[in-house]
Amino acid sequence: MNRVRANACLRVDEENSVDQREIRTVLCPASRETPRNVEATILPFDDGRLYLAYSAGERADHIDGGMPEGGIRIMGRWSDDEGESWSGPFLIRECLGVPNAMEPSFVRLPGGRVLQAYMQRDTYVTGGDPFGQMCPMLTYSDDECRSWSEPECITGSETEYFTTNDRLIRLSTGRILLPVVTAPEMASVRTWLSDDEGVTWRKSEGALQAPDQVRYSYPIAVELANGDVLLLLQNSTGCLHVAQSCDGGDSWTLVGQDGPAPCPATCNACRLPDSTDLLLIWNNHTHRTNLTAAISRDNGQTWTNYRLL
Repeated sequence: MNRVRANACLRVDEENSVDQREIRTVLCPASRETPRNVEATILPFDDGRLYLAYSAGERADHIDGGMPEGGIRIMGRWSDDEGESWSGPFLIRECLGVPNAMEPSFVRLPGGRVLQAYMQRDTYVTGGDPFGQMCPMLTYSDDECRSWSEPECITGSETEYFTTNDRLIRLSTGRILLPVVTAPEMASVRTWLSDDEGVTWRKSEGALQAPDQVRYSYPIAVELANGDVLLLLQNSTGCLHVAQSCDGGDSWTLVGQDGPAPCPATCNACRLPDSTDLLLIWNNHTHRTNLTAAISRDNGQTWTNYRLL
């Protein structure tokens, strides 16, 4: 198992005693130029290197529930020693005029190519469309993230979908999924699918409709040990919803509505290696604090082993 790398609590058991020591590394501190550095993802390499990407901008917060104000770009940092030390920040994707580049995700393909998905989102204008034009974009690298191809829009001419960081996933079948929410109502969730390593994309045949008066946000997909796909959905009810797909993300069925209570910030989830257990990390609070981990042994129906990170 990889070592705890950053912003986490490390416990070392020596001679049946637990030494609670914290390793805290503020990788991207706020500054006057970038008050918020957010929406990060890390791509690990077999040799121990880590490639960090995150959204950074003049105003990465939201105003009146609208779009980010502008100047948001994707920055990166390298670690050559599994997170013990890090390089200085460097530019990965510049904001191209009005659109902001933000919320990166990575997937490594068997041949070595790395796919990067990210959101291209309009600058918020007071009195304008609160969502604006939103395009999940895709670019790739064939030289271990040293350079990237020109981006293309995953959803083509459809610009009403949004997602967030660390949401791109490759299934054991080779299919690549990107779960998205439909704006502006936020009442349905779809997945965009690729069966040719990201060359072409199509939207799922079915959409998951939210219950009446419920708004969905930030869906994340996890492949279960049996090959089914689970979708964890933050929403306006205060309890995490769970949907399941038996056809690789083409259609979804809501199977749970009483999961842990998340705050409006994003959560993250994965299946533990060589296990059927799922790991959930989220803010178990009404505010963005108290980062918590929990385990599910029944495909997301119940969660146990709560731990404060």
